[in-house]
Amino acid sequence: MDQKQGETETETQEIISNELHLLCQRHHAIALNIDSETLTIAIAENLSHPSEELLMNLRFCCGRKINVKQWPKAKIEKILHQFSSEDISSRENLSNTFNNDITLKPAANSTSLERITSVDHLEIQTSNFNEKNDAPVIQFIHQTLSAAIEKRASDIHFEPYQHCYRIRIRVDGVLQEISSPEFELTPRINGCLKVMAQLNIAEKRLPQDGKFTLRLNNICYSMRIATLPTQYGEKIVLRILHAEQKATLDELGLAQQALAQFIKTLSLPEGLILVTGPTGSGKTMTLYSSLLHLNQHQKNICSIEDPVEIPIKGINQTQINHKIGLDFSSVLRTLLRQDPDIIMVGEIRDNETAEISLKAAHTGHLVLSTLHTNSTTETLARLTQMNIPGYLLASCLKLIIAQRLMRRLCLHCKKPALAAINYPEDIWPKPLHHWISEGCEQCCDGYYGRIGIYEMLVINTEIKQALIDNADTLKLEQILKKQGNITLLKAGLSLVEQGISSVDEIYRVFGCVN
Repeated sequence: MDQKQGETETETQEIISNELHLLCQRHHAIALNIDSETLTIAIAENLSHPSEELLMNLRFCCGRKINVKQWPKAKIEKILHQFSSEDISSRENLSNTFNNDITLKPAANSTSLERITSVDHLEIQTSNFNEKNDAPVIQFIHQTLSAAIEKRASDIHFEPYQHCYRIRIRVDGVLQEISSPEFELTPRINGCLKVMAQLNIAEKRLPQDGKFTLRLNNICYSMRIATLPTQYGEKIVLRILHAEQKATLDELGLAQQALAQFIKTLSLPEGLILVTGPTGSGKTMTLYSSLLHLNQHQKNICSIEDPVEIPIKGINQTQINHKIGLDFSSVLRTLLRQDPDIIMVGEIRDNETAEISLKAAHTGHLVLSTLHTNSTTETLARLTQMNIPGYLLASCLKLIIAQRLMRRLCLHCKKPALAAINYPEDIWPKPLHHWISEGCEQCCDGYYGRIGIYEMLVINTEIKQALIDNADTLKLEQILKKQGNITLLKAGLSLVEQGISSVDEIYRVFGCVN
């Protein structure tokens, strides 16, 4: 390539969107030039033609005819290597788009988006974007991610409808709507998000999953993306994972006696500990906190996760991959040949995983896992339904923790309610004095943050005998009641009485009180 030709191509590359560069480089091609009618690309001479997938994606992305040139393979590889070394694109993810060089600030007239206060800036590399076509898309993504992170959102929903595009974020477990983009930008926003996660932007008929990372104010966030075809286009949901977010056991909100019991059980050399609850109840954070507590260089700690949400130094974390048959049960079998001391199984989803987990706990390993059940006694019933013998549960199972997350009342606007509430004596034995909040500038509808509530079942001698006798759920509940165990509902009502949460949260989390 002579100097003049190189300068010309460099100039044209500067006005080709990063989206097109990424697509080409993934297929070992180079985007050379683009005008109102044609996109010109180069491929290696040993290829008779570009892949059909590349052509489909390019046509979708730019809406132009594709002109193909053939260059020597060595020349293609040299230029692609230069692109890689200059960090023009990243096969891993599009996080460089959000990491380097240029800070985009909200436009002066973008007052419709919620006020951003604690987020200083979101860094976006724009040198490889077409300023005219891509700036509004980047601007909107910048504002949306900034607003979501500033509001402590766990998920962002991009929802297409016939004449509008709704954006909602989930804060403290509850969805709330934020400003939406101009309707004509929505296809490009979807396309950009899919490229960032290395998804096929031309595929709209099937769901896709992916991930990418970004850095905001020197904090790394991992974004899991899931697409779903709907009546008016693809809905996209981003799950925001704070890669550096960690909590110690004493930060979980366990009562002192329950915390002491949990730590005591974690010190056992073998056995099974289960954390249960619905999706979004904080089970994963409880498991990670347990691993942090156990993480010592004398221990070989392994985890099986879907996906790995928080990397922890010193722990061997394996992410399952259903596409190649790498599931919980197959990895668990392999781990047993890896000389583990402690095994964390992200979730027990089937009979096989349950059986292997219990056998591992029975043969000298401490196993931690989760189940999607609503209470400690329901967990025992579920394991029985999985054909796990009662004698095996009695010998291996050490502790079950059922949990939920309740929203905290805002400290700035909460106030005592005028009247107490009376519940049946077996639910709450005295008038329940409670607090309310109406919302203020410091909170979201009267709440700020969440706190865990826990129900703990220690497998003692009486419970073991009940398991061996294959006792039903009613019998187990009677035993727990006799032992004075604190149920999830009573733990929640205790927070209400203390003014930490509200009666409305009790009904939101439990549905009804009976």
